[in-house]
Amino acid sequence: MAEAQTATETVKLTIDGQEVAVPKGTTVFDAAKQLGISIPHFCYHPHLTIAGVCRMCLVEIEKMPKLATSCSTAAGDGMVVHTGYTSEKVADAVRDVLELHFINHPIDCPICDQAGECKLQDYYYQWGLYKSRFREKKVANPKHTDIGPMVVLDADRCILCSRCVRFCREVPKTEELCIVNRGDHAEISLGTDLTLDNPYSANVVDICPVGAHTLRDFRFACRSWFLQKTPSV
Repeated sequence: MAEAQTATETVKLTIDGQEVAVPKGTTVFDAAKQLGISIPHFCYHPHLTIAGVCRMCLVEIEKMPKLATSCSTAAGDGMVVHTGYTSEKVADAVRDVLELHFINHPIDCPICDQAGECKLQDYYYQWGLYKSRFREKKVANPKHTDIGPMVVLDADRCILCSRCVRFCREVPKTEELCIVNRGDHAEISLGTDLTLDNPYSANVVDICPVGAHTLRDFRFACRSWFLQKTPSV
């Protein structure tokens, strides 16, 4: 009998001038993470399916005509990748995408429970710092919507990363949340006659990167910088 092949096939690629070897099938995003390169992202989560909807994790791959989303692009052997840290083209694209996310976002930072640990804030100071060019009237999605016994939704803060929708579909498999309407009027909403009341419902607050989902018991109770981390279950 032929000896079973046990070695994992690997590919070598270069990211921002650093070479890394990763198992075949690894995404460019995860390969960069192994090098300590943190690519900006909103919709990506290691325990959820890939959506590629936030467009923040763009990278430039040599010999490819357009920028690619690193979360959904598999690493290839010999691939040469440039992130926003080494490519001005990528940095400009990330700034443009971030500006689009801010178009209808409310200035809720002084009262938002996510303030101090909000990725939208962090990325603005790292990649943005631009003067807004938006002159039109903002779309005001609903605020303070009770979607379950534990969670309150401020839909006007949502950037439609779809993490909460994918979480409800893939983890508790209850599918209470969905995205309704189209274009700049799209928003997170409950399905018809549904309530967010599954045993894991409070987890949508943890995975929301911008504070659209808030915990009813914690809402307006404390600022994140007054909290202390401690080991738990």
